[in-house]
Amino acid sequence: MGIDLHTFRLIQDLAAQKPLGDVLTIGRQSVDFDASALGDPPTDPVQAQYCEWVLRALGAGEVASLDISDYEDATYVGDLGAPLKLPRSYDTVIDAGSLEHVFDVATAFRNLISFTAVGGRIVHVLPVNNLSGHGFWQFSSDLIYALYSDQNGFAETRVFYASSINQDEWRLVPPPQVGTRTELVSLEPVILLGVTTKQREVDALRVVQPFYDRAWSEGAEVLVSHPPSRANWLRRLMKRRTWAHRLARNAFTIVGLALGTSRYALHGKRFVRRTPGQGGKP
Repeated sequence: MGIDLHTFRLIQDLAAQKPLGDVLTIGRQSVDFDASALGDPPTDPVQAQYCEWVLRALGAGEVASLDISDYEDATYVGDLGAPLKLPRSYDTVIDAGSLEHVFDVATAFRNLISFTAVGGRIVHVLPVNNLSGHGFWQFSSDLIYALYSDQNGFAETRVFYASSINQDEWRLVPPPQVGTRTELVSLEPVILLGVTTKQREVDALRVVQPFYDRAWSEGAEVLVSHPPSRANWLRRLMKRRTWAHRLARNAFTIVGLALGTSRYALHGKRFVRRTPGQGGKP
């Protein structure tokens, strides 16, 4: 686990808007980018390896960490997949790629919320696509928007998608609307960068993907299938020629993703492009 360039730029932007205050990192995070522009690292090589000095260079106060093991001398030791209580709350809680390694991820999210002070911010950097096996889970923008909603006591929730092999741009993912969901297929590994602000405590969380809200409120008739189109007729014809169908399907998919014309493409018109690390509002 570590603070890479994507994560650093997100935290840098947040620090430019409002002081980070006291920070809790989920896992003791290493420094996985060239941080020489921030000044000289600590002379102790162990201290230089970890992110505390980087976060303090961005104005953080106390920097604590939580891990399931004490092998890296984390401040707190505990299983994020079980209900946890810490002796205090924090102004910024940073999950720089930890929750995908936790089996009971719903409990992990609840723990992070409980660790965050009212008015504090939660940062997530999580896998989205083409990283199966990196952890137990991959995540979506729909989940982050549904969890960190107004009814659950959150505001200013933003989600970006970014390529793991392109450090120079993010794509702002809009919140899902009723009857829609944000689906993504990608050629490259894609990560999620999310941030939200805790506005108040709530008694219970309600986390529901809004895709079916219209059907629940208006009845199942809104989900009735449309008559087959020419494209459907063509697909049925192609399925009779298995090798040709696979060739055409994969060719159209790859070309559409590469050009950004596919509705599933990271570089399509669905998302707003943004250059990270400029100190602007994420």
